Amino acid sequence: MASPTDRHREGLTREEEELLDRQIRVWGVDTQCAIRDSVVSVVVLGDDLSFLGRTKAEIDATLRDMNPRCNLIVEVEEVAEGNQKPTERVLAAELIKNLTLAGIGNLRVSLVSDVSRLQCERSDVAIVFGTNLRETCEATELVAAKASTVLCSTVRGGCGYAFLRRHERGEARAGGVPLQTALLDVPAEDLPRRVNKMYGVLRAALAFERSEKAGGRAPGAADLDAVAELSQSEISLERHRPPLDLLRNYLETQAKMPAVSAVVGGSLAQEVIKAISGKGELMDNFYFFSAYGSPDSGEAKVELIRPKEARAT
Repeated sequence: MASPTDRHREGLTREEEELLDRQIRVWGVDTQCAIRDSVVSVVVLGDDLSFLGRTKAEIDATLRDMNPRCNLIVEVEEVAEGNQKPTERVLAAELIKNLTLAGIGNLRVSLVSDVSRLQCERSDVAIVFGTNLRETCEATELVAAKASTVLCSTVRGGCGYAFLRRHERGEARAGGVPLQTALLDVPAEDLPRRVNKMYGVLRAALAFERSEKAGGRAPGAADLDAVAELSQSEISLERHRPPLDLLRNYLETQAKMPAVSAVVGGSLAQEVIKAISGKGELMDNFYFFSAYGSPDSGEAKVELIRPKEARAT
């Protein structure tokens, strides 16, 4: 009877066998088999879904070119024509590329323009991408009911975030606080003293999306004054408030810097592998990043942000 490793070698090229051998030496046979047997869901929310192709067949072909042995399930109710350049939505593509190179055996890719149409199935790990924070919060909770580990992320320009929402057997555990709770319901006294300034940006942006004025849409450059005003009312301590330049950097464009997306996509793939293998510490629970380099930009940093009473769970 063939071993799990031998079964995974079926149909491999010489180069791919060499890569598998290197991965086994680093991770071990059991871990490599767990990676190849795992189910990972990638959910992309957005109006323009054309960054991987213009039709379902094109998207499927693009993903299969990355790894023909992955069990790719592309769920698309429609693909917008759009006029976005490929570099403007590369974060999800970078993650998918890294996951396929790592040997994930079952990859479900869901591209949806409306979170209400999201169909969730059980998976080991799920990752949600969305520019609209309100919709990302909702989608993250939907997939959390079906996945033991959930990550969500976005890049706008050269800054953004990743967030870990983790479950185990339906019970909240370290990192298991919902994204909306972590952004809106953490008292000032429970925040790190010098919390990353990107946290304030996200808190104000989500408050804007939930306001009557916004009607649920994500803020843009024209909403700078309104979001800046919310950062004053939503964040009680001056030291936690984001500088105006960082708010402007986040709001002025929804395009993604390809270099930043490549770094973040690679980092998320590492978190997925750690969650599947059980080897290595997962981030807990926010990862903030900025490529602008100013002292107040926040740079790249992992922060633990949740209400104090939730930290003992």
